Amino acid sequence: MKSGTPYAATKAAMNQITGNWACEWGPNGIRVNCVTPWYINTALAQQVLKDEDYKKSVLERTPAGRVGEPNEVASLVAFLCLPGAGYITGQVISVDG
Repeated sequence: MKSGTPYAATKAAMNQITGNWACEWGPNGIRVNCVTPWYINTALAQQVLKDEDYKKSVLERTPAGRVGEPNEVASLVAFLCLPGAGYITGQVISVDG
């Protein structure tokens, strides 16, 4: 049986724990954010996107109409590390085209 339930449950847990840890660790000066990429051009994604029908369905649900690049995720993570992002915490930020 193929089921996305365990994957979805762990994603939901990450979303919840991000906010909890931000509140718990914020008084110690620790910020917690969660970056949630959609399909990014990695070896793992390339394996599933070999199926042209599946790839078509992914791209149809992606406003940019393409798969993201690793540097697009890395740029967000780098920004979150800068002093200018010092007031951003407890956020779940999607990189999803």
